Amino acid sequence: MGGRRISIQIKMMLLVAATTTLMISLLVYYNVNSLSNSVREAYVSQLNGITTAINAEYEESHSISKIQQVFDYIASKNQRILRLTLHGMQGQVLASTDRDLIGDLVTPEILDYLRRDLTVITRAEDGDDNVPKVRIYAPFKEDGNSIGAIELLLNSKDEVDLIAKRGWWIASVGVAVSLLYMVALMLIIRRLLVRPLMNLRSAAVSVRQGLPFTNIELNASQEINEVAEAFNGMVTQLEDRYRQLKQAQASLVRQEKMVALGQLVAGVAHEINTPVGVGVTAATYLREQTKLFGDNFRSGTMKKSHLEQYLAAAQETVEMLETNLGRASELIRSFKQVAVDQSNEAKRNFQVGRYIEEVLFSLRPSFRQTNLDVSVDYGEDVEIYNDPGVISQIVTNLVMNSMKHAYEPGEKGRLTFVMRANAGWATLEYRDDGKGMPQEIVDHIFDPFFTTKRGEGGTGLGLHIVYNLVSQSLRGNIECTSQVGQGSKFTIQFPTGQEDEYA
Repeated sequence: MGGRRISIQIKMMLLVAATTTLMISLLVYYNVNSLSNSVREAYVSQLNGITTAINAEYEESHSISKIQQVFDYIASKNQRILRLTLHGMQGQVLASTDRDLIGDLVTPEILDYLRRDLTVITRAEDGDDNVPKVRIYAPFKEDGNSIGAIELLLNSKDEVDLIAKRGWWIASVGVAVSLLYMVALMLIIRRLLVRPLMNLRSAAVSVRQGLPFTNIELNASQEINEVAEAFNGMVTQLEDRYRQLKQAQASLVRQEKMVALGQLVAGVAHEINTPVGVGVTAATYLREQTKLFGDNFRSGTMKKSHLEQYLAAAQETVEMLETNLGRASELIRSFKQVAVDQSNEAKRNFQVGRYIEEVLFSLRPSFRQTNLDVSVDYGEDVEIYNDPGVISQIVTNLVMNSMKHAYEPGEKGRLTFVMRANAGWATLEYRDDGKGMPQEIVDHIFDPFFTTKRGEGGTGLGLHIVYNLVSQSLRGNIECTSQVGQGSKFTIQFPTGQEDEYA
């Protein structure tokens, strides 16, 4: 399985958070940019006012010293002005509030501004005082012609602080509104989406676990309610189909039981016919010998040899009758117990090993038609409390499956049952040394209606019924292992159980 996936609620919250963050960022950018443009316009306006005043003074006096005086006067009146400088078109500083700069060469950057007649605003380095500064250049003109450029170096701390405060304020308000929006959205999502979905999930889990199901009623959005209604309808249909499947399965199991019982009756009837026929023949022979003995006695012609002959015939006949009637009685007893167990479905305490022997004894007529030997190894017999008919049908279906699929007609083989118990659990192992199966068949061997003898009378229910009997009636499990040419092995494990455990 992969890692834990993110819930739809978290995904929606992350999407909302990303969207609101983007919107707040755009809002902050727009407001800060708008305020910055307003500040820039204020800077330019301020420099334009200074330039107008200087132009008026210069047009009257045409004296650079007068401009210097104006510079000093303006700087003294406005503490935010850090420096005023006049750059000449000839590439020298003509006047400045910083006397050290007068006569210095103009930088190529400023010369470019002079030639292009540009008004430029740039950010100056903060310097050692860490005060933000802005530098503004504007053309200095006479009669409409540029004769230089005025540079204004201004303390921009107030504007920078204003822009920063505006940005933080907008961001804080945006974050607060976003948080409130996300909390409200989370509550709405939980109420209208997450809780209904969790209720649907709980209902699905209860259905998967086989718990009683009640229709889901949700007070949610129309879409979720429609999903809940569809889920209710689906579960109702599944329950109906499951009931029909269980009924069909029970009918098939009963039918398979009756088929097996019918085969058992036919085989036992055929088997009993032989000893009974021998018994009838022996009784007829004894009757004839008795009549002959009586005729000799009544006619007075009886000899000692006649008496000896009659006694020998009677002894032989009685022994024959006793042997065959005993054999018939044993068959009937075994058949009666197995047949009653298969039809009664009543639980009782019984020893599994001996019971398997009885089942196999009742199946002897089927073995007479094959060349198969069957044996039971149970050591110290295991006693369980369960329905003996379940064991009977499991043994019968396993044996019949091997007879039908594992061997060719007349092929010699051996079937073995091994019964063991340990710590309250019984293990029944069944093996045949037949042709075996490839893994792709083993993987589907317990599936209903799966058979490799579809056109030869196979129904595909024998081992499926075995699987159901083991898992449901015995409350155990069954596994099959097989390889082509090496036979097959079925391992069944189930609790022994005692009568008091089910009281």
